[in-house]
Amino acid sequence: MIETPLVRKIAPPVAGLIFIALFVSLAFWQLDRAVEKQALLDLFERDAPYAEADNFDSLADFDRIRVDGRFQGSRQVLIDNIALDSRQGYYVITPFETSSNNELLLVNRGWIPKHRFEDGVPLIAVDQRRRTIYGLVGRLPGVGIRAGEAFEGSTAWPRVAVYPNLIDIATELESPVLPVVLLMSPDADGGFVRRWQPSTSGPMMHYGYAFQWFAMAAALLAILIWQIPKWQRLDTTTQ
Repeated sequence: MIETPLVRKIAPPVAGLIFIALFVSLAFWQLDRAVEKQALLDLFERDAPYAEADNFDSLADFDRIRVDGRFQGSRQVLIDNIALDSRQGYYVITPFETSSNNELLLVNRGWIPKHRFEDGVPLIAVDQRRRTIYGLVGRLPGVGIRAGEAFEGSTAWPRVAVYPNLIDIATELESPVLPVVLLMSPDADGGFVRRWQPSTSGPMMHYGYAFQWFAMAAALLAILIWQIPKWQRLDTTTQ
């Protein structure tokens, strides 16, 4: 590597400016993420009427929808390892056959504690009369790494699963399912404990990251300014 006085003079400030630009761009990216998260929270908390769902592929998280159809209470899924108030329990996922095209919509009817059993059978029965259900568009609970298969053990219904995805449940049901999950409204009948919260971090975390990137950029700029006299002296000694 060729090192000359000119290189020693120019390389540090150029590298410093590049890193400053990088830190500032990362800070603004975090600010954009904060705005997105705030918009998502606003959407979750808005008090808007429930709209009839006609195109499930176009729905977004936290859209407020209503659907007409019937529950298929004979084939339900209990999602294990769901904690609430320091107690372990299940989310009750019940297929709902829509009246419009007989497709299956997975409905999260809420949380039940593990002790809510009678002779080992969970008390989650639901009648199959035609009804209109409503709630928020959501997703199944997920985990970063899942050990083993989602469904293991008994093939009887209801079936217990560990963080299944839509494909896992569709395979057990032997039928396709719609691409979203309905988080049943806490006001709707036929559900359990429902305290829906966004599964995403709030905007304050991103504001904190943005502040850190801005602080690093400011610190590096201060170092560059402090080094200016040194580079000027280097310039005079090389003349």
